[in-house]
Amino acid sequence: MFNKNPRRNFRRRKNESSDEDENDKLGGGDAGKETEEADSKADMARGGISNECDCSDADEPSASALQSRDINQQSKSSTLSFLDEKDLKKSNKDVRVQSDSDSDGSAEDIPPDSDEGSSSTRSSSSGSSKAQRDAAVIIPDARKIRAAKEKRRQARAQQDYISLDSPHTPGSGQEEGPSSGEQNSDNELDDHERRIEFAPKPKTLRERMTEKMGSDSDESFSDSQEEEDQQMWEEQQIGKGVKRHQKEWQAPRPARQKKMDIPETLPPVSVDVIKKRIIAKLDSLREVHRAREAELRRMQLDMEMAKSSLESLENHTTEEQLRFYRTMNVFSRNLLECLSEKMALINSVELDVHSLYIDQAEVLFSQRREALQEESSQIQKLTYNTDSHSNGDTAGDSNPAWQSLSEEEIGCVPCDLEPTAEQQAELQSKRDDLLKKAQEVFADVQTDFWDVKKILSRFDEWRISFQDSYSNAYIGLCIPKLLAPLIRHQLIGWNPLQAGEDFEALPWYSAVERFCHGQGYEETENMDMTTLPTIIEKTILSKVQGFVELVWDPFSAQQSTTLTTLCKRIQEDYSVFYGEQSKPVKAFVEAVIQRLRSAVDNDVFVPLYPKKFLEHKRSPQFQFQNKQFWSAVKLLGNMALWDGLIPEHILKELMLEKLLGRYLMITVLNESDSKHTIQKCKKIADCFPKSWFIDLNTGSSLPQLQNFSKHLLQIAHALFKDTNGSSSTRKLLSDVLFVLKNIKAHDSIRSITEKCHCEDLLEALQ
Repeated sequence: MFNKNPRRNFRRRKNESSDEDENDKLGGGDAGKETEEADSKADMARGGISNECDCSDADEPSASALQSRDINQQSKSSTLSFLDEKDLKKSNKDVRVQSDSDSDGSAEDIPPDSDEGSSSTRSSSSGSSKAQRDAAVIIPDARKIRAAKEKRRQARAQQDYISLDSPHTPGSGQEEGPSSGEQNSDNELDDHERRIEFAPKPKTLRERMTEKMGSDSDESFSDSQEEEDQQMWEEQQIGKGVKRHQKEWQAPRPARQKKMDIPETLPPVSVDVIKKRIIAKLDSLREVHRAREAELRRMQLDMEMAKSSLESLENHTTEEQLRFYRTMNVFSRNLLECLSEKMALINSVELDVHSLYIDQAEVLFSQRREALQEESSQIQKLTYNTDSHSNGDTAGDSNPAWQSLSEEEIGCVPCDLEPTAEQQAELQSKRDDLLKKAQEVFADVQTDFWDVKKILSRFDEWRISFQDSYSNAYIGLCIPKLLAPLIRHQLIGWNPLQAGEDFEALPWYSAVERFCHGQGYEETENMDMTTLPTIIEKTILSKVQGFVELVWDPFSAQQSTTLTTLCKRIQEDYSVFYGEQSKPVKAFVEAVIQRLRSAVDNDVFVPLYPKKFLEHKRSPQFQFQNKQFWSAVKLLGNMALWDGLIPEHILKELMLEKLLGRYLMITVLNESDSKHTIQKCKKIADCFPKSWFIDLNTGSSLPQLQNFSKHLLQIAHALFKDTNGSSSTRKLLSDVLFVLKNIKAHDSIRSITEKCHCEDLLEALQ
C-alpha cells in the first residue's frame, strides 16, 4: 500500500577518467610498486594502533579517510576512549560518510574533459596522502602512552575534557552540512533491509595485535604499580615489627624489679599444713596407683583371653569347628521341632491340673460366702424381730452352739477353711491321673531332647571349646526360653500354696544350677550367671501368679505363710524384687495387690448391732460380730506378711486406711468392756510390721494410727479413775503401755505415766 522507494546515491567513476587511470598504472608502474610497499608497511605499522580498516578505503585512500584513521589510532592507542563498541562504530561511520562526500564534491568541481586538472588534482592528492601516511607511521613508546593516560586521568578529575558521547555539542567544531545529512539519510538502510547480527564479528589480525599490545602495556603498568604497593607494605610491616620489638625490650624492666621485691613477712607455715598437703598428695598418688592397677588387671585379663583364644584356635582346626557347628545346628533344629510338637500337650495337661485347684478353691469360697450370708440373715431376723414378747435373747439361749462359747474362746482367731476328706481324696485321685498323663508326653522322645542335663551339656561343650562364638550367639539369653517348656513339664504337679513342695528339688534345677555355677566357673566371670534368675522370673513366678489370682485365699494363714515364705526365699537367693523390677515381677506384684484389695473390699464383713445385744457375751449378735472381727484381724496379719515384697505405701493403705479404719476401729470403739478392748488393740498392734517403726523418730506414731493411740490413752485414763490403782488396773495399764510402745506413740506414753504415776511399769517394760 505504501511503497517507499529507497533513495540511494552511488559513487560512480566517470568513463573519461578510465584512460587516465590506465596511463597512471602503466606509466608509473615502478612508482606504484614503491607506493604499494610503503602503503603495506604503513598499514602493518598502523595495525597495532587503528581500530578498524575499511577495504574500500584501502583501495582508494583519501585525506579524510587518513584523518579518520589518525583519529581512531589516537583513540585506541592511548585508551582514552570510554565509549562502547556501538558508539565507536557510529563515530567512525560518520567520519567515513563525511570523507566520501568531500571526495565526491571535489570530483564534481573538475570537468570531465580537463585532463590536466585531473592529473594535477590526482598528483596533489597522491602527494598529500603520502605525506599523511608518513606522518601516521610514527608509533609512540610506552612512556608516552603512560604520560597520555596520566594526562587523561587528570583531565577527568578536573572535568576538563570533551565527552565522546555527544560529538555534536556546541563548540566542537564538527558540524555537518545539509548535504552530509541528506547523504547519511540516503545511505541508511530501511528497516526491512537491515541485518540483525546475533553474534560478534570475528576479529581481524590487526584487532588481535592491537589488543595484545594494549594488554601488555596495561600489565606492565599494573605490575610496576603492584611492586610499589608491595614494597610500601613491606616497609610498614618492618616498621611495626621494629617498634614492637623495642617495646618488648623496654616493658619487662619494671616487672623484673617487682619480682625481685621480697616481702618483709612470710605466711606462717605449720606442721599441720605440711602434713595435710603431704596427705593430699599421697591420696592423689594412691588413686592414680589404683587406676593403674585396674588397668593392669584388665590388660592381664585381655592377655589371658587372647591366649585362650589362640590355644583354642591352635587345638581345633577349621574342619573340627565346621563339624561341631554342623552338629549343633542339626541338634538345635531337632530340639526346636520336638518342643514345638510337644508344647500343645504340655499346655493341655498343665491347664487340667490348674483347673483342679481352681475348682476346689471356688467350692471353698462359695461355701464360706453361703454360710456367712445364711448366718447373717438369721441373726438379722433375731435382732430386729417385730414380736414384742421376744427380744432376741431367748432365741440366743435356745441355740446350743451359741451357749457353748466359753470366755477363753472370745478372743480366739478362727481357723482356716479346709476341704473335707472326701473333697481332698477326689482331688488327689484326679491329680495322680494327670501326672501319669504328663509323664507320657515325652515317652516317644530320646532323652537327649527332653533331659535338661543332657541338653545343657551340649551348650557347655560349645562354651568350653568356642567361647567367642558362644558369647557372640547370646546363648545365655536363649537358654531360659529354650528350657521353659521342659521346666513347665516338671512343674505340673507343683503347688506353691502347699507346704512341703519345693521346686528346687526337681531335676531341672540341679542341672541349671550346675551349668551356671558349676566347677571351674566360681572364680571367673561367667556369662551365664543370669540364666537361673531369668528362669525364676519368667517361669516360676508366672506359675505362682496363676495360683495367686485364682487359687490363693488371703484369709488362709497356711496358704499366705507358704506363699510369702517362697517369695522371700526367691528374693534373698535371686534378688528379683530388688532394684528395677522386670515385667514378670511387676505382673506378679500387681496380682498380689489386686487379690488383697479384692479380699478387703468384698470378703470382709463386721456387722454392727445395738449395744443391748452386745453386752451379753453369749448372745448370737456378739458371737457373730466377734467371729467376724477376728477374721478381719487374721486377714490383717496375713497382709503384714507381704512387707518387703510389695510397696510399703500400698500395704499401709490396705492395712491401716481400709481394713483398720473402715472395719476394726468401729468395733473397738463400740466395745464396752475395757479388758476386751485392750485385748483387741494388743492383737491388732501385733500385726503391724516392725519395719514401719524403725526409723520413726517423731513423738507420735504413724499418721494412720492417731485414732488408735488416742483411744488407748482414753482407756488408760478411764481405768485409772475407776479402779484407783488396783493390781488388775496396773496389769491393764501395763498392756496399754506395751501396745503404745510397739507403735512408738511416745506422747501418749508420757501422758499416761505423768497422770497415772506408773513410771515403774514403763521401766519394767523397757
